[in-house]
Amino acid sequence: MKPAAALPDLLTAEPSRVYAPDQPLAELGFAEQFVVWCLRVQWRMPEEGQERSVLLQRAFDALDLPGGAALVAELAGALTRTVPRPLSIPCPRWRVLTSDEVRVLNFIAALQRHGASPRAALDPSWMATPCGASPIWAPAQRLALALSAAGLVLGSPHAPASPFPEAMPRILH
Repeated sequence: MKPAAALPDLLTAEPSRVYAPDQPLAELGFAEQFVVWCLRVQWRMPEEGQERSVLLQRAFDALDLPGGAALVAELAGALTRTVPRPLSIPCPRWRVLTSDEVRVLNFIAALQRHGASPRAALDPSWMATPCGASPIWAPAQRLALALSAAGLVLGSPHAPASPFPEAMPRILH
């Protein structure tokens, strides 16, 4: 048996994947692809992404996360209210990451890692003034915890990267 120090720790391991603008989705693992797809589908909803998507609800039901669609809608609403410019969230069929999607992925990944500094991963322009708190933090944290509970850990060096679209269930496309 290996000593405990030699065993990988999924929660404290540094992410093996680095997200970058214009990075092909095919280079991401399923967890990252799913989060990006969820944001993109939610962003297409009326009222600037604040209504829940039936398609997202079905996807989260398949993952046994019945409240997941509401969490994504809550995060989208917080992003819309907090970020002082239009966000770059393209249609779900877009094949590369945008800079705003990279910011969201980095922040959620930092929230999922024990010992990480989520504040360092949060874009400074997404902070509310004057106290420096961010309305994005709580909804992102709830989504990060729900994804972790479903086994979807962003940036996990132990998660295989399945090529897009094979990683996404066909019913979700």
